[in-house]
Amino acid sequence: MAGLGLNAQKEGESEVKTGRTFDKLEKNETVEYTNYWMEIQNRLSETLNNIKGLVLVVYTGLEFTDFVEILNKVEPNRFINVLYISLVRSYKYIKQVLEYKPCKSKRFFVVDCVSGYAFPTEEGMDECFYHKPPSSLEEMKKIIEFGVEKSNPEMMVVDSLSQFINFSHPTEDELNQLYSFLKMLKNEVSTNGQEIIILLYDSNISRLHRLPKDAVDEIIKIEKIKEINKEPLMINWFQSQQSSPQPFDYHLKID
Repeated sequence: MAGLGLNAQKEGESEVKTGRTFDKLEKNETVEYTNYWMEIQNRLSETLNNIKGLVLVVYTGLEFTDFVEILNKVEPNRFINVLYISLVRSYKYIKQVLEYKPCKSKRFFVVDCVSGYAFPTEEGMDECFYHKPPSSLEEMKKIIEFGVEKSNPEMMVVDSLSQFINFSHPTEDELNQLYSFLKMLKNEVSTNGQEIIILLYDSNISRLHRLPKDAVDEIIKIEKIKEINKEPLMINWFQSQQSSPQPFDYHLKID
């Protein structure tokens, strides 16, 4: 069934609890849940154009140029400021990519946490701020507040959550910290004018288990596939659903 993925899991040996959030997890507590996914190839532009709120983008095999393509589909006819907090790419690299592949209607402000240890000069640079990489989500909150104050963005991108949590085997402490962080984003940052907050997560490492679907507004999963038989490159787009979806069998092909 193309486009439909189900994932159910049980952990521990105590009683089963369903339909609850993970704000506070207890040791040896059994958690049972199901993830539903629907492929959205045939309505990708419509989905991204209308997306709002807190969005988790789980990706496999994507480069920064692919993220630019995604951002170009989000409110393409409106000029907006984008705060891009990067833990994995330098401002120098991001700038080079944007010169080659512009993000058409968006102005980028980058918080570079990759080059931050070197403390490069910011003189004459209005669109880049250097910062030491955060060691925790608590420090990430401060970086977000710093970036929002500097750029007043309508959209914010955090690249990426992979630095703080592994959704294949997250600990209870990691999940509690993540939910506290997501709650802060929804309650504080979004009220200051940020209409779209995109959190990137690189799922190359292993299979996903505990995605925070009850703490975000949307989850979009993107897989970049290279066929061995030299067929055109395919990108699969899936969107999380609250109820059982009907599968679609469409692919975006890039020659």
